[in-house]
Amino acid sequence: MANCPKCGKHLKFTDWKQHCPHCGGNIVIYDIQERLMRDADIAELEYYHFQKKIDRMKAAFAGSKLAIVRIFTSFIPLLAVLIPWVKGSFSEPFIECNGFFTLFTVINQADALDTDGILALLDNSETFAAVLMLLCSVAMLLLSAVLILVRFGCLVMACSPKGQKICKCFDVILLLLSAASSVLLFLIPENPCFEIQFALAPIGYFLLLAVSFGVDVAIFKQGIEVKHAQCYMGGIPIEEYFQMVENGMSQEELRAEMYSRLIEMQKNTENELKEENK
Repeated sequence: MANCPKCGKHLKFTDWKQHCPHCGGNIVIYDIQERLMRDADIAELEYYHFQKKIDRMKAAFAGSKLAIVRIFTSFIPLLAVLIPWVKGSFSEPFIECNGFFTLFTVINQADALDTDGILALLDNSETFAAVLMLLCSVAMLLLSAVLILVRFGCLVMACSPKGQKICKCFDVILLLLSAASSVLLFLIPENPCFEIQFALAPIGYFLLLAVSFGVDVAIFKQGIEVKHAQCYMGGIPIEEYFQMVENGMSQEELRAEMYSRLIEMQKNTENELKEENK
């Protein structure tokens, strides 16, 4: 159980009545104004910290023109899946195709893909290197596509203390995955199962990621001004309140100043209402 707010003595579970058995004080309403003010202080402080996060999130997405541009450049690389991926020829156990090979080719003919046959090619020394490089290239591209979505979610932290480092790490990882995937496609050796003449989409994908990276660099160089909404602690602007606490003002002095500010705010509100009703 709690302690009596008046005498501070411990209350037993059986002390359920409104008055303290030790001092007779009314437990419910004793010093209720101060207790409500303390609860309000806690709520306003929590709101201040929460509002700072919201303000940083807003700035990350709409704090400047470049920040708005970043929303689109973050997703544009995914458009690379809409253009022809590679040009070449594939035969069983892959999807039989000769010419341009796109993502939609895989989707439309996914049932014709012989997974067991592809895995069996990894046991063949003649096709092992080519198939492994192709699978690694595809895996890197798929991983980078997932990371693009994760990176977009992390943009909410772009204006936080570590936000810049997080965004830069994602940009570098995406560029490395895209570059490595493209290089693997071009280095695939000759084999009897497939031949890649040239890869178009991976190059475009890499260039679009580079554009996204360039926008990030420009944003970090220019900077984004985070505009924080004004928060109050008992009617006192919270920055001024923190300064008062730092200067050693006692709790009684702070509370007196709060009541003074709140009364002044109430009078101003009443005067504004009177002016509106005239």
